[in-house]
Amino acid sequence: MANSEKSKIKTLLVYDYFLRNSDALADDSNITMPDIIEYLTEITQTEFERKSVYSDIKHINDFMKTTGLLKDPTQDWIIRDGKRYKRDELLNELTMDEARLIVDAINATPFINSGLCEKIKSKHPAYFKNGYKALVSHESAMPSNTKFLLNSIRNCIENREVLSIDYGYIVARGFKGISTKAVSPLALDWERNNYYLIAIDNSVYANNQSLEASVRRYRIDRIKSHKVLVNQEYVGPHNDRDVFLKKYLKSAIDAFSSANSRMITLTLTSPDEKTLLKAYGAFSDSVTIRKIMSDKTEQGEIKFCFEAGLVPTLFNELFKLYTFDGVEVEIHDEEVKQKFKTYLKKALKGL
Repeated sequence: MANSEKSKIKTLLVYDYFLRNSDALADDSNITMPDIIEYLTEITQTEFERKSVYSDIKHINDFMKTTGLLKDPTQDWIIRDGKRYKRDELLNELTMDEARLIVDAINATPFINSGLCEKIKSKHPAYFKNGYKALVSHESAMPSNTKFLLNSIRNCIENREVLSIDYGYIVARGFKGISTKAVSPLALDWERNNYYLIAIDNSVYANNQSLEASVRRYRIDRIKSHKVLVNQEYVGPHNDRDVFLKKYLKSAIDAFSSANSRMITLTLTSPDEKTLLKAYGAFSDSVTIRKIMSDKTEQGEIKFCFEAGLVPTLFNELFKLYTFDGVEVEIHDEEVKQKFKTYLKKALKGL
């Protein structure tokens, strides 16, 4: 059958078989020459001799070494181990743990269509054998209009175009308080199971001429409609966008940010170490801890500094610390203390 039309694609089929059905990091392999020949027969309806398959394996190994696709260029890609065959790892190849981690993340994220998992599984069947079960799927498909919005945002970021958004609040599954904003998109962010658009509010910038003071974050599911404004001037940093965004995100807490961030020091004390650790853990999940200055949790104390802007959500997180019984909080920043007192007094007036 050496001259048959099917023999022309046989080498590619052998390559595909090993790529999809063999785990490079597995200690053992169940692939034998009869398995390979059976696969080729099933696909091509043609029977091939072992000698021709040996030749295919040699050509594939030569190709891998020539193109530099192997992690170890001194080794063959397809390796014979007695009567069984296995393959080596490719450069930039997803490992089984990485592929499963991606599938788990997709299944656990209600915003992403879990059908994407099936695409990954079909590309790496060797990683998902033996009844592998990922995290529980939320089975929530992304609405088509949201996909269109995200695509428009990405295009505006790449092409430096202005986007008009109708932005409001969702109450009882309906939009209220809608306002139309012209924004210059900078980036997309994902936080607490929601997509956010980070952008410059063009009207705010027109008034203050400050990029730092004009940056805003908009939750994607609160954008009712949008359109690209091709005739408006894009406002945003030119060559240092990543630096600008990094500075902005440093001061952000739960999607709120200020133009400037600062280092704030706290000391937490508690007679119960476990309660102290719970309080610290809850707080550190919402801020960026920069330094542990005193780690004496076994004696009931931890002192640390974090970076944040003086935004309303900072004071929400500070208040949460007081909900842990027995935990005392010392704020080593007079301005933060005074603003926190103002928020607390305002709250007390409403009771």
